Amino acid sequence: MRITLGNFLFRTRNVLFPLLYLTLFIGQQRVSQAAVAMLIAGAAVALLGQGIRVLTVGLDYIVRGGRQRKVYADSLVQTGLFAHCRNPLYLGNLLMIIGFGVAANNSWYLTIAMPLFFLGYACIIAAEEHYLLGRFGDDYRHYCARTPRLLPRLRGLGKTLRTFAFNWRRVVVKEYTTLCMTLLMLVLLAARALHADARGWIISAGLIVLILLACGAVRILKKSGRLHAGLPRQ
Repeated sequence: MRITLGNFLFRTRNVLFPLLYLTLFIGQQRVSQAAVAMLIAGAAVALLGQGIRVLTVGLDYIVRGGRQRKVYADSLVQTGLFAHCRNPLYLGNLLMIIGFGVAANNSWYLTIAMPLFFLGYACIIAAEEHYLLGRFGDDYRHYCARTPRLLPRLRGLGKTLRTFAFNWRRVVVKEYTTLCMTLLMLVLLAARALHADARGWIISAGLIVLILLACGAVRILKKSGRLHAGLPRQ
């Protein structure tokens, strides 16, 4: 049942998960020192999650999005951040989910959406593990035995960061939509938490336009072939 649900959520996550984010903006938040502190703390956690995703993609890339909206892997990546955590991208996602919730300080999101996010990712991870075990067998069993599922093993992380060349171009090409989403969410949450006046909303709107333009520019360059991720991982 969990694997079946995980496969369904994997196919539909780009539609269903954004709907859960809408609960961040339900109701009105009072402006206070506590609200500002929550906003700053939540933004820090969300940016930490985004940073983990950037490191993951920049150090060693794993094919994301599956194939034909199904779980798929052409190889078992065990290096880069994947040597320290089997699901560093999902770890980044979960930290972003938590960070947005803290920043919004919204009871609807914290009590309903966030548990659904956690359940959803637990099912997706189960479905992916089932697939990888069937495809890679003992290699995957050995990988699981020495590598944590979510909480990263910090031992050797410094060596990993020194050993791998960081591919910024790959980060821009593969991660630009998530980067834009993170920045847009933080701008909107800041405007909501601070009850922005007309000037504040003008500034927020300007930032939103700049983020969308940057996202659009990267997409155009990517589709035209003028911006690509570089040579594939050896």
